[in-house]
Formats: sequence, structure tokens, C-alpha cells
Amino acid sequence: MSRSLFKPICFVAALLFSPAQARAQALTAEALMDMPLEQLAKVEVLITGSSKYAEKESETASVVEVITAEDIRTYGYRTLADALNGLHGLYKNNDRNFTTMGVRGFLFTGTANSRILITVDGRRMNENVFDSAYVGEEFTVDMDLVDHIEYISGPGSSVYGANAMMGVVNVVTKKGSDINGTQIAASAGSYNTGAGRATYGKKLDNGADVLISASGFQSDGVKNLYYPEFDDPSTNNGIAHGIDGERAQRLFAKAEMEGLTYAMGYVNRLKVIPTHRFSSLFNDPGLTSEESHFYNELKYNKSLDKDVQIEFKAFYHKYGNMAHFPYEDVLPRYILFDEYGGDWFGGEANIVTTEIDGHKIVLGGEFQWDINQFLFARDKFGVYQNSNRSGMRSGLYLQDAISLTDKLVLNAGVRLDQHHMIEKAQVNPRIGLIWNPKESTTFKLLYGSAFRAPNVMERDYDAFNSWTANPNNTEEHIKNYEGVVEWRSGDGVKLSGSVFYNQFTDVLSKDYESTHPTYHMFTNTGNMTSVGVELGAEKRWENGREVKVNYTHSEYTRHTGTSWGAVDSPKDVAKLRYAEPLFDDRAKLGMEGVFVGNRTTLYYSEEDPYYFANANLSAKDLFFGADFSLGVYNLFNSSVNMIGGPDVAQDVIPMNGRSFLFTVQKTF
Repeated sequence: MSRSLFKPICFVAALLFSPAQARAQALTAEALMDMPLEQLAKVEVLITGSSKYAEKESETASVVEVITAEDIRTYGYRTLADALNGLHGLYKNNDRNFTTMGVRGFLFTGTANSRILITVDGRRMNENVFDSAYVGEEFTVDMDLVDHIEYISGPGSSVYGANAMMGVVNVVTKKGSDINGTQIAASAGSYNTGAGRATYGKKLDNGADVLISASGFQSDGVKNLYYPEFDDPSTNNGIAHGIDGERAQRLFAKAEMEGLTYAMGYVNRLKVIPTHRFSSLFNDPGLTSEESHFYNELKYNKSLDKDVQIEFKAFYHKYGNMAHFPYEDVLPRYILFDEYGGDWFGGEANIVTTEIDGHKIVLGGEFQWDINQFLFARDKFGVYQNSNRSGMRSGLYLQDAISLTDKLVLNAGVRLDQHHMIEKAQVNPRIGLIWNPKESTTFKLLYGSAFRAPNVMERDYDAFNSWTANPNNTEEHIKNYEGVVEWRSGDGVKLSGSVFYNQFTDVLSKDYESTHPTYHMFTNTGNMTSVGVELGAEKRWENGREVKVNYTHSEYTRHTGTSWGAVDSPKDVAKLRYAEPLFDDRAKLGMEGVFVGNRTTLYYSEEDPYYFANANLSAKDLFFGADFSLGVYNLFNSSVNMIGGPDVAQDVIPMNGRSFLFTVQKTF
């Protein structure tokens, strides 16, 4: 243990509001289910993650996609990464320790998930050491507690500040009334995988809504993993045996009453790493990583009148990571301990008003005090790293949705940020011109910018004469220009298309080309641009059948800095989703296919495309009032390789073959 502690719905409408808004404006889920399809298709999804207030999807200055709790159940998503991997333009990488997300062909291995911002009910989840957003088993909230997920693509710094470079993911959790009792769930599957969860949720007679849940997960992982780089008798002929295990425990609680909400979450996750990180011993069970994250938040939301709403938040987080690296040179085996962690607190206040005709304005400010950000490394020979930072991040933001005409909206905003890791204040605007010439058709012209400050690891880590601190690196930026068209029919069809251009400056990365021993230094390696197109189509039927497909093509060009192209940047990413109700709607079959095109590895080779398909059969109230699901992942046992990073010896890392997971859930 480290020393740093650590909701069928077809369209989601009312549940995307904050508590006070929900009581005033929400359509009930039952009312939605009783609507005919042609009327239901006109119900707009309401998004909170784009501008920090509820707005129609067709009026957001972003491209937005929503995953509902029904989607999570239908397709058998086990982690947040699984769910995000089904969305337009997103793809994942996994080094058998952490999962990172690429966006529209952009993913630099070795820089964690620091270019995507993850929030839970609007609360920022990126920790303060790597500024990373965790999406695997180390994510704070169990997926069974998720009501829906909002993915807002493109820069989000005008609303959220640092790290919202490539997009914002807002995970909205369920209420106690969604559970309405005590719920027990258990899972078992391949690789000796098991999971369990106990949840209580209820809306009490006094009006309070409470939810509390505890869950656990464990898996032995793949028994034997073969890596040709280590095919030698001295390294077990390249086989990592019995060292792919993982376990996680979570606790989550939320209580709401009269506009006051308290929420807390805790996760602890341990992973045994079967690769070869930082030249440590291969096939050694001592190579592990353990992460913990604790947060709590107190939030108050109140409507002063029909035109003014205020919100106040206060929060505290604590994060820690402990990694063990076994080594053996001339001396007997010994362990290097790497420990990182931090804690931070802060607050936010905003006001949303429609008092000025034709305007919906949000004005707010927030601050985060990084109490502690430490890096520590030692072995039996001594201490190699011992650094500590602290400082404040603060931001002021202003957003305005201006109704120029009944059909034309100008959604504009700007945010000013101060960040203790960089010297210059950051100003990031966002502008969206949104035209709805018909109820069924939307056109958007979008512009936005964002920044990412160097994180503590990129700035301060200095050890072993092969990883050098760089106190002179600075923030990176992105500017995004995008045109979007969306068309929705009255019979459940939606078509969408977008063309985008991204301009990256001062990209922060490890210097992969340098032959100097300090090649692990993080530097601002240069400027690059990307241009691409994104297409989507979906069809929903009254009986719950669904077909959805999306395709993203992107091209990257490096203009300055080192000559290598973007590592792990596929030009083509495509997704297919199909759901079919069965047995008079007593069950549902969900199938998903993912295709990711050629990618360049860190060592300049070209990795072949991969595809895989998942299938999930779910049934509600089938036997003894219990719900069941059976998920088969990588259904056709496809060969899937992920791109290795600079921290491992493997150029590519094979992923799991076919596996299954069976889950039963009962609500009392």
C-alpha cells in the first residue's frame, strides 16, 4: 500500500440535469418509453459536460456522443475504456499495465492519458502527478453505477482549463432511486476472473436520495505470454508465466437532498506487469504497480428564480502510485521502489442566467491547490529521486449561448487560466456557430483551443543517468477548426459528418530519436497538424433494435522538431454496433466490431491493422427475478497487437484472445 491514500433508455433527457434542474424540467424515463418513435426521435439529448449547464445536443459547440446505462448493459462494457473504445474516433492502447486512449489518430505512447479530461458528475478526475485520466480497472467508479457517459470531442480548455486537449468525458452516476433497493452482482470468467458488487440505493421518505456501493475485481490474467525479444533460455524462452494478475476494490457513495449533494469515491488497484519496464528483470512476479485514488465533493445547486441558477463546489482528492522494479546485475536480486503521489483541494462557483433575452450565460471560477506532488525512488543502494512541488491552479470562465435568430445560435466562451507549472497565463476561447434550418438538420462551424502544462513527471523525474529532469519544458497547445452536419429523421435514423483540422504546437514528448543517454527527457519536440473526416450513421427501431456505424480518417504531418511521425497514429478507425431484442424482449444481443488501421511503432516499423468483435447476451428478470449477461470478447480470436512505449522493450504487445464473462445481478 502506498503511503498516499487513495441506468431500457433510448434517449437520455432529464437525467442529464443537475438535481435542481431535474426537478423543474425533467421528462421521466417512463414518459420517454411510452412515446411513439416518431415523437421520441424529436426528444433532444441534453448535455451538461460541454458548457457546465444543460443544453441541447444540437446547440453544443462540440461533437457529442452519449453512452447510456442500457448501452453498457447491452454491449457488456466492463471498463470505461471499453465503452469509450466504441465511440467515434477513439481507440485504446494497453501496455498490460495501463490503458490509454487515442483520439482521431493522436496518441503519444509514454505520456499517459494527460490529453483527455475525465470528470465524474462534473468533478475532475485527472490526478495531479501525471495529470492522467484513468480508464481501466483503476477508474474510480464501477460501470454498473454509471447512468450515462458524455463524450465531448475537441478542445475543452475554454470550460475546463488544462488537459482538455482532445476531448472531455463526463461520467454521470446513477441516483439511489435508480437502484431502489439492495442490489447484489457477481461475475466469473476466463483467466480465473471474478468480480462482486453490493449496492444500496433508495429515495427516502424525507426526500433524500442515497446510494452506497462496494465492489471488487480480480483476475489471474493470461497464464503464458510470449515475447520474442526475450526468446532465450536465460529468460524462460521469452515466456512470462503467471504474472499478468490484477485486482481492484472500489467504494462509492452519494447523497442528495434539496440541491445539496455529497459524493465520495475510492479505488485501489494492483497490477502485476508481464512486460519489461525500465530494463527490470523479465518474468519476475515482483514487477508490480499499485494505484489508489480517493475523492470527495460537496456541491450545492439552487435556482434563485426561473432565470438564475447558482452552484458551489468544494472538493478534496488524494492519489498515490507505488511501483516495484526487480533488478539483478552482479549482485543478488533487489527491488527499486518508485513512489508518486499527491493531494489537492479546491472549489468552484458559477452562475447560469437567462435574464438577458436571447442569451444563456454561465460565469464561473475555480481553483485547485496542489498541496503535495511528490516523486520518490530508492533501492538498497540509496535514494535516486526525492522531489516535491506544490502550487495553485485557477481559472475564470465565461460562456454565452446567443440566439441570433430562432434557427441560429452563437455559442461562445473564453477561459483564463493560471497554472503553477508554467509561467504564462493561458487564454483559450471557443466559438460555435450553430444553424438549425430544420428541426431535423444541424450545421456547426467550430473553433476552439486548449493547453496542457507539463506534469510533475515530465518536469522533475531524474534518475539512473538515463532519465533526466527538464525544468525548461513548457506547455503545449492545440487549435481545432471543424465543420459538422447532422441529420435526424422521424423514424430513428441519424446521419452525421465532420471535417476537422488540428494544429499542435510545442508538443510535449520523450525525445525518441536522441542517441544521448538522456533520451528519456521530456521536451517540446515540435509542431504538427492533422486533417481528417468523420462519418456516422445509426438507425433505431421501436422494438429496441439498433445499428450504428462510424468511421474516422486522419492524416498527420510533422512540421518542426524531430523527423519521426506520430507514434501509434492510425489513419483509419471504424466501429460497428448492432443490438437485437430476443424472446419477446426478454433478452437482448449486442454485437460490436472495431477496426484500427496501420500504426507506426516507436522503432519505425509498421504494425498491421487489427480488428476484433465482441458479443454480449443479456436478459432481465429471467430467473428468480435476476438479471443475467454473458459476454464473449474478441469473438473470432483475432490477433491484436498494441504499440509498445519507451518504458518497455517490446515494440508491440499482444493482447488477449477470446474470453468470456458471465454476470448475474439481483435487486431486492
